[in-house]
Amino acid sequence: MSLQELSARIQDAWPSQVISGTTWGYPIVGAVHVLAMIMFGGVVLYTNLSALGLVFRGQDVRQAARDVRLFGTASLTVVALTGAFLFASGAVRYLDSTGFRVKMALLVLILLNAIAASRSRYRKLHAGIALALWAGSIFTARSIAFF
Repeated sequence: MSLQELSARIQDAWPSQVISGTTWGYPIVGAVHVLAMIMFGGVVLYTNLSALGLVFRGQDVRQAARDVRLFGTASLTVVALTGAFLFASGAVRYLDSTGFRVKMALLVLILLNAIAASRSRYRKLHAGIALALWAGSIFTARSIAFF
């Protein structure tokens, strides 16, 4: 089965049809996705700006990350679930979208950077890279709707 055939099957599945085939399905899932991204973005900013020493300078960076771990995990879970539903509702179109493919590549780089940061002495470097990658992901995500 080709990637195009798989995406067509995903798009034709009943959850996808509920989201894309109703008046309010896509806007509600999209709004929840954006709100969860904002919450997760706050966690990303808080932890990375702390690591860079730009905010909360007297606080231990590891403690700052622990303080927001539950909030970050919950918001990331909602982002991933709603993102999967949004993708499923238009899988064929998204698969053809350059913006979508670039965003997925940036998310892979974000994950690899996070793994590297957990094993690195250069936390400031990884924090800066993380902020740049997340900014790129946000801008690229906006391009999906238009290109």
